[in-house]
Amino acid sequence: MNIRPFLHGKVQMRVDRIGTSASPVLVIDNFLLDADRMVEYAATEARFGPATALYPGIQAPIPAPYPHFVHNFMRALIPQVFGLGTLDVVDMRSNFSMITVPPDKVGIRQRIPHMDLIDPNHIVLLHYLYDEPRGGTAFYRHKGTGFEQMNQEQRSLYEAQLKDEIPRHPQENYISGDTAIFDQIAAYPAVFNRAIVYRSTNLHAACVPPDFSYSEDPRKGRLTANNTFYYGDAASFFGTGARVG
Repeated sequence: MNIRPFLHGKVQMRVDRIGTSASPVLVIDNFLLDADRMVEYAATEARFGPATALYPGIQAPIPAPYPHFVHNFMRALIPQVFGLGTLDVVDMRSNFSMITVPPDKVGIRQRIPHMDLIDPNHIVLLHYLYDEPRGGTAFYRHKGTGFEQMNQEQRSLYEAQLKDEIPRHPQENYISGDTAIFDQIAAYPAVFNRAIVYRSTNLHAACVPPDFSYSEDPRKGRLTANNTFYYGDAASFFGTGARVG
């Protein structure tokens, strides 16, 4: 991958506190010096295939140096913003992702807000490599429980209520704004070369406008770099004396 792994000269950062839980979202504008080269690599060399889990589209692994850049830059910043203390990165994954499947071709769970993992030490960095003011990512509160993020016990309560609510309030399109089941508590437009960082436990969903093209062309479609970090005790994962990163 022919990119220079450096921050953009006009990088800007802020931390928002969203919802009643005041959950942190780190917003980084003008993130990467060579973001345009990321798009070209995705268009000409990346090997996309069907996404894993419930992502409604295609994905491709991102090679070095991009993951190393993201890891090195965020290694100290994420623990500070998310209160992770002395924990360090013990696992990281980076993938290009593109939403390419319309809502009538996916299940209801792919059309409503979701959580990635029920673990507060699991952090997501979503890097927008396209520009669409109506696109981006939104965060939600479940009206019935008031949950904006949750642990395993809370999720059991949430799932029990959701099972009853979905048949009464079907979601035919990808969620956009408030519904009978969810309140939108924050939204971040897709600005080219913006990154947002948040806990995987937050209820969130992609913003997909009604006239969305679902293009598989990285130069035209909803191209993002999805980075997931798991923070833990390095010694417990790799043994005492191990160095991480």
